[in-house]
Amino acid sequence: MMKNAGTSKESILAASRKLVAEKGLAAVNMRSVGKACDLALGSIYYYFPSKDDLLLATIASVWDDIFSWEGPDFVPSSDHADFSFPAYIAQFFDHLAEGIARYPHFFTIHSLSFSERGQEKGSSTMRQYLASIEGRMVLALERDKGVSPRAFSGDFTEEAFIDMVLTTMIALLVQRKDNPSALVEMVRRSLYFPE
Repeated sequence: MMKNAGTSKESILAASRKLVAEKGLAAVNMRSVGKACDLALGSIYYYFPSKDDLLLATIASVWDDIFSWEGPDFVPSSDHADFSFPAYIAQFFDHLAEGIARYPHFFTIHSLSFSERGQEKGSSTMRQYLASIEGRMVLALERDKGVSPRAFSGDFTEEAFIDMVLTTMIALLVQRKDNPSALVEMVRRSLYFPE
């Protein structure tokens, strides 16, 4: 079978994401993706030289689908005076919950696939992606004009706070908890207090 004229790396990744959504990450392999795209194995190998390359690209693509958010308050403009970081966290949590619902068990399978195989490249990709998310969250935090000037110190930096918030958010979602109210309240109490 020849490579289809409309074949692209993104169309292969779209088919891979669909497999993950329907059957889980374990269903993604060269043959299943080729069948889903109606492509010969050689065409899949043209874009992804190995199964590991296909899996890593698929995982990154799923992460991107889950975490990408172009909502109005994702990174608000600097003149957005009434922006609230705790409200932003609640909105972001809801967005992530919707994304995770599209990929049942993805976080569990994803983390196990890295730990069992010891794939440093996969872990590195995941860390880079989370660092990018944390960077955008730091920007959002900096735009909240109501944060107390005493909220952060040398031992408790904005970056450490964001890392803790994102880690907690992911832990809640992995545990299938759909109410972020305790996390949002923790964020609020950490950022705002009387002078």
